[in-house]
Amino acid sequence: LICCIYAYLLHLNVAIMPPNSRCIGDRKSFKRIVWQYFWRTHQYCRLAVLLPLICAFVLGLTFGIWICQLDSRAASNGNILPTIYVVTATYKRPEQRAELTRLCNTLARVPAIHWLVVEDADSPSSLVADTIGNCGVLSYTHLYVATPEDEKLKSTEPYWWRPKGVRQRNLAFEWLRNDPSRTGVMYIADDDNTYDVRLFDEIRATRRVSVWPVAFAGGLLYEGIRCAHGRVLGWIVAFKPHRQFPLDMAGFAINLQLLHERPAAKLAYKVERGFQESLLLTSLGVRQSDLEARANDCSRILVWHTRTAPPKLNNVALLAERGLTLPPVIGHV
Repeated sequence: LICCIYAYLLHLNVAIMPPNSRCIGDRKSFKRIVWQYFWRTHQYCRLAVLLPLICAFVLGLTFGIWICQLDSRAASNGNILPTIYVVTATYKRPEQRAELTRLCNTLARVPAIHWLVVEDADSPSSLVADTIGNCGVLSYTHLYVATPEDEKLKSTEPYWWRPKGVRQRNLAFEWLRNDPSRTGVMYIADDDNTYDVRLFDEIRATRRVSVWPVAFAGGLLYEGIRCAHGRVLGWIVAFKPHRQFPLDMAGFAINLQLLHERPAAKLAYKVERGFQESLLLTSLGVRQSDLEARANDCSRILVWHTRTAPPKLNNVALLAERGLTLPPVIGHV
C-alpha cells in the first residue's frame, strides 16, 4: 500500500512538473520528502508487527504466573488428589521378586500413592528393599514383622488352610494410625493379584467404604454385587453366602477416617475361613448402607484374584550331580 502511494505521488509530481520544467530542485526536494515519509511509515509498520508479539509475550507470561499461583494456592489449601495407601503383605518364595515387580509396574502409573510393603520376616531383606526401591514407585515404606510359628502354613496344608498376612496387615494399620492427621484411602493389594490402573480412580473417590466385583474369587468367574445408583442392594456369591460382607479382600477400600475412629479394628488368626473381610468391616462399624458401589455400579471388572504357579525347580539336583552351579546374577531371585 505504501509503495502504491509512493508511486502515485511520484506520478503526480511528474504530471505537475513536465520534464522540461526548470524546477528540477523542487522535484528532487519533493522526492526526498516522499522518501522520508515512506521510511518513517516503514518503521511504523515494523513496530505495528512487533507490538502485538510483545503484547502476546507479556500476556502469556502474566497468565503463566497466574496459573502457577493458582496451583500453589490449591496445594496449600489441600485441593490435591487424596493419597491412596496401598498395603501389600509379602513373604519369601522363588517368585516373590517377580510378583512385586509386576505390582510395582502397575502402581508406578498411579499418582498420589504411598506403597506400604510389609515383609513376613524378622528383618528386612535386601531383595524386597531393592525391588521396591528401584521399580518406579516414588513414595513407599518398607515394614517387616514375622508370622508366629504356630500360625505359619505347613507344607502338608492346602494354601487356603490358614489366613496369610494377618500380622503384616495389622502392622500396616498401626502405621497408618500413628499419625492422626493422615488422610486418604487404604487399599489392601496382594502382591499376586492383577490390577487395572483405572481401579485406583475408583478407590480415590472413597468417602467411607467403596466396593466392586473381583474376578476369579469364591469359585466363580467373579463374585457379583447387585448395585443401583451407587448403592449395594445384595450379593451374588456361592461361597458362604451367609457372610455379612461376602467380599474378597481386593474388593473394597476404606477411608482412613474409619481407621482413626476405630483404633481397635484389625484382622485375627482365629476366624472362620472367608470371614476376615467381614471381621474387619464390622469392627470398623460399617453397615451395608455405608457401602459405595464403584466400577460403574459394580458392572466392570478391574481386579483379578490371580495366583502365580510356583516355578518348577526340579532340575536343581540334576545340575548339582554334574558338578555345576548357577553363577550369581544381578537382580537375584
